[in-house]
Amino acid sequence: MHTTAGFLEQSLATKLGNKPEGVDHLVRSAHRLFPEGAPYWHDRMELRNELTAEQRKFEPLNADSHLAFICLGLCSCALYEFDPDDPIYFIDLDGEFQGTFRSRKTLAVGYNETRCVHEDVLSIRMPRKDQHALDLSQHLNDLQALVNKHNIHRGLVTFELDSNEKNAGITVNEYETLLVERDITDVLKNPLRYMLDHASELVRHPFTLPGKAKKVLTYELHLAIRDGLRLASRSVSAVEYMVERLGMRLPLLESVIDRLATPLETRWMNLGTTARFLINAGNEEPHGRITTGTYQSPILIQWRRPDSDMRNLRVRLLQFV
Repeated sequence: MHTTAGFLEQSLATKLGNKPEGVDHLVRSAHRLFPEGAPYWHDRMELRNELTAEQRKFEPLNADSHLAFICLGLCSCALYEFDPDDPIYFIDLDGEFQGTFRSRKTLAVGYNETRCVHEDVLSIRMPRKDQHALDLSQHLNDLQALVNKHNIHRGLVTFELDSNEKNAGITVNEYETLLVERDITDVLKNPLRYMLDHASELVRHPFTLPGKAKKVLTYELHLAIRDGLRLASRSVSAVEYMVERLGMRLPLLESVIDRLATPLETRWMNLGTTARFLINAGNEEPHGRITTGTYQSPILIQWRRPDSDMRNLRVRLLQFV
């Protein structure tokens, strides 16, 4: 139900050793890429025409959390093979704003297996440009009709890119115009943009910020990253050398840089290729409802045009049994 808080996929949690330290380091790396207070379009309240003047006073400035959610590959609905020794990680990226704390709710559903009751392939036409984010929520109404038809009480809706699709991924997040048409597009073009913008601000006003020495040193590291990435295929080794020369140990930063240095046609950060929605019903209800939050939409993101301007998306309705 959330767009700035979500679950880690089990595969990623396993890679991190299922330990809080690994998860914390990964989240910190994302926050370095998308620092709080950077000049995000989503946070320019004077441009948010869908909000009233009163709503703008209380709207959180949280574009950094939306972008971190997407790049970390967080999901609103995760599947875990149960193991009593392994935790399930729910990460809240912006639980507090101006002294007000968010209240988060989540639901755990256990099942033995799933049965596929409907499967279809959607051909999605994409615009003739490399970087684009497309709202897929219009398909949810048709899927809800199928849920009713098959009397699914509890189960899943899954959107999955065809295995042949490249340079694209799927997330579930807020489809707000400035966020998807400006911030996400800008980040796809230059993943380091907001980190470097924020670093430049640190250097202009270093003595107005707490912990000035550490932050100025971090700025030097940001410059090293920028220069290192210019070395293209050898950038990771160059950045590791620069980090060593600066005497700093920023956990998992190397893995983030590795993803940035990898050609974009391979993958963008941890953005996945599958989105899921829970189908759930009360005990007395004849069929379930596709569970979505007020601002949640499945979003197809591409960073390079496909040859045909079409992308194939497989949709499944799964019933828990």
